[in-house]
Amino acid sequence: MSIVGIDYGGRRIGIAVSESGLLATPHSVIANDGDLDAVVERLSALAAAVDADVLVLGVPRRAVSHSGEEKFENLAAALRQKTCKEVVLWDETLSTVEAAAQRRASGKRGRKINADIDMHAAAVILQSWLDHQSGRTS
Repeated sequence: MSIVGIDYGGRRIGIAVSESGLLATPHSVIANDGDLDAVVERLSALAAAVDADVLVLGVPRRAVSHSGEEKFENLAAALRQKTCKEVVLWDETLSTVEAAAQRRASGKRGRKINADIDMHAAAVILQSWLDHQSGRTS
């Protein structure tokens, strides 16, 4: 059983996975063509492939209006219905900034950072949730 972290963006969706429940690992990036049904199908297939119990969907709580947050709630509801799995909405504020900083600290620069930033942002989101669940953060 595993946990999937999702960084839901307008063009790309970053995916991270934790098999242990302790450490989030960047997994992949999938395209977002704006078709909610297609996105739900792709994410459902991925959740089944990694035998996910929980999906953690990042929501930029401080950065979007109520109407902007609605798209995340709609995705969460559709995923719950399609997968019958727990879908958690989790604050992702500044996850991409943190992921980019981590990538720079590891020696990556420019295009190498941007090429896979979405899955690294998903790992930041998922790691934050995992740490909260285990009591490692407040």
